[in-house]
Amino acid sequence: MFGVVAFSSACAHGSLQRDVTSVDELLRLRIGPIAPPRSEFGAAVESDTINHLLTQPLTAESAVRIALISHPALRATYAELGIARADVVQAALIANPALSLERFTTGRFQEFGIAQSFIDLLSQPMRRRLAEAQLASARLRVADEVFRRVAEVRSSLIEAVSAGQVSDIAERARAAAAASASAATAIHAAGNLLELDLVSERAAASEFQAGAIHARGESQESREQLVRALGVSTTGAALVLPDRLPELPATDPTLDSLVALASASRLDLAAALQDVNAAGKAVGLTSRFRLLPDATLSFAGEGEDGGPYKSGPGFSIPLPLFDRGQARMLRAQSELRVAIARQEALALSVRADVRAAHALLTSARARFEEYRTSVVPLRRRVTEETQLQYNAMAVSVFGLLQARQGELSAGQGYIEAMSDYWKARIQLERAVGRSLP
Repeated sequence: MFGVVAFSSACAHGSLQRDVTSVDELLRLRIGPIAPPRSEFGAAVESDTINHLLTQPLTAESAVRIALISHPALRATYAELGIARADVVQAALIANPALSLERFTTGRFQEFGIAQSFIDLLSQPMRRRLAEAQLASARLRVADEVFRRVAEVRSSLIEAVSAGQVSDIAERARAAAAASASAATAIHAAGNLLELDLVSERAAASEFQAGAIHARGESQESREQLVRALGVSTTGAALVLPDRLPELPATDPTLDSLVALASASRLDLAAALQDVNAAGKAVGLTSRFRLLPDATLSFAGEGEDGGPYKSGPGFSIPLPLFDRGQARMLRAQSELRVAIARQEALALSVRADVRAAHALLTSARARFEEYRTSVVPLRRRVTEETQLQYNAMAVSVFGLLQARQGELSAGQGYIEAMSDYWKARIQLERAVGRSLP
């Protein structure tokens, strides 16, 4: 008996490993080979250490790999496969027979019986197919949850890098404003500047100081958000981030191609379709045994003290006089209708999600291009022309410092526009259900 139990346990673990491998394959098709293989318990089987990866500047690929290896929440997500696999194992088992012993007198039982549900035997293949359909849906939902976390990691990395760049620009703007205020103080002391102009310069310097403090705090907060997305125990300050965001790709995919790609790639949509399949199997199972939900075969015996036993088979079956399975059929059919409606609603939502994300991406690219081709060059030209005017003593040092502050503000807008583009692209990847080239 122990050998049978051990064999069943080993088979269950082997099947669970195949479930995990199936999820890993679904992810590799959507995020590439950076997804590490996992054991049946959800732990990543990976030779690279987290500490080694954290000593290098983070890229989108290394950040995702760290999260997939280390995040405890992902292990919990993978562990949900074990719950669905347990239902399959349970569905494959036959209910234990019931043994009854009565009238224990003078050292022996005078009545005994053993009963086994034969409906359980007949329904076992259908119950197993239903559980396997539900397991297939669980695999898809687990993969979708992991993919969602991958998108979260990438977005957090973009946010942290852009916040660092904005903080650097804000610090430079603060330094320029402080220099302007210092110059104003010196000129005012010499009697060549009105008190109103001095106070205005000091107020501007204080505002830029506050802006730099805010940007610094935003950068620190974004680093901690990235730590949380990675699932590591280090601090945000210890992360090694790239100096700047990556350049934008030359082109973006067309809307029509993205909608078609989403229909084939969205894991939650595939899971909803699988839910419809499982609900259909549940209707079939309920319909097959609606009038006969349970029936048993039995064998019983009895005997008097010192006399022979009389024994023979028995049979019991509930008579479907009142409960003819109407409620169970109504529930199963309603659950099927719910699954169909939810799948249809999700299909509509997926297409709308793709259109909305594509519109956001298009807008973000247009805004970035405006900064790249117009705002930043024009602000740079303003600074250059103001420098020439300053050299010719046509403008004051304050005008030159203001021009430089305007150029820095344009640079900050440029970084924010680039960040918005990458976050919109990640949102589009989530809407489509896979990474974009």
